[in-house]
Amino acid sequence: MKRKSVIFVVLVLIVALVGYGVYLSNRKVYIGFAAGLSGQWSQLGVQVRNGFLQAVEDINAEGGIRGRKIVPIIIDDKNDNDYAQNMLDQLRANKVDFFVGFSVSSMTPTVHYFMEESNMLIMSPTMSTNSLTGIDDNFFRICSASSQEAYKLVEMLKEEDLQTVSIVYDISNRPYTEPLHDILVENTQAAGINLLLDRPFNSHEDDYDQIVDDVVQSKAEQVIILASGVDTADLVQRLRIKGSEAIFYSSAWSTTRDLLENGGQAIDGMRVVGLYDIASERPEYIEFRETMMEKFDADPTFSQIFGYESLLVLKEAVERAGTFDVENVKRTIIETSEFKGLQQKLEFDAYGDMKRD
Repeated sequence: MKRKSVIFVVLVLIVALVGYGVYLSNRKVYIGFAAGLSGQWSQLGVQVRNGFLQAVEDINAEGGIRGRKIVPIIIDDKNDNDYAQNMLDQLRANKVDFFVGFSVSSMTPTVHYFMEESNMLIMSPTMSTNSLTGIDDNFFRICSASSQEAYKLVEMLKEEDLQTVSIVYDISNRPYTEPLHDILVENTQAAGINLLLDRPFNSHEDDYDQIVDDVVQSKAEQVIILASGVDTADLVQRLRIKGSEAIFYSSAWSTTRDLLENGGQAIDGMRVVGLYDIASERPEYIEFRETMMEKFDADPTFSQIFGYESLLVLKEAVERAGTFDVENVKRTIIETSEFKGLQQKLEFDAYGDMKRD
């Protein structure tokens, strides 16, 4: 090959490499997001989305992830597994390798479907079902497993030194409520607390007046309600109207704004499991809280915090891994184990399950 031809080929290669480098540096990173943004349980999904989008805004303002701006692909999964499983083609079309979602544990079948049909890494802010615990897969979560909530509820019951309890739990979100329920039944009885009523219900179908009558007739001193914020508020309101003077308890699922907005004075004195510190003074949280207050005129909820932290973890993991390759990022999360959250250290175990206070 003549000298001029060699020089020309070298120049072409240099230009191609420089061009490819510019392309990589300017290329966006598409991150999928799905939660129930409409329907009965939409408050939780909307709050998770708001936290997630705030993280997108903050990370992009600082230059993105490894110099690449984030483009969020937001989908309303309607908390419907049949509908949500059709989303996978849309996510693939956008070359989504990293996905934040879903918001409720009833979406567990879709997580399994995504695991079987793709190599996507899923970071769920709020799916706490025990059925996804201890599995070596691409599913990670920011919340702790719901079993931890159950043991905390038992501690709270014992602190009151009362003798009778009724449990009401929504089986339309069975992957979340049923493990909680089973632990509560076993441990309340072991603690010498008499279980007077063990009442499943379906929030999409059942008559709440009948549920309320059953609880009132049980005459339990303590009532545990495992349901969404809006359903918990509705039940407590009806129970107070019927004259119940029981102490009410609820799990973390209920701690969305609609519990406060719909519960009113009826929920005064209610005990709930808290997944975050409402009085945290950590600078990162205070800055986040001020932003949420300015945008939404209300203190952030756990779901906003967890939605935000989901993307923080992904960003740090990608940057530590030095690549967007899913397997390398997964390995980095497991090996790093500890990440910085808004209020506390976020600690993953070997299966991607979270340990939180």
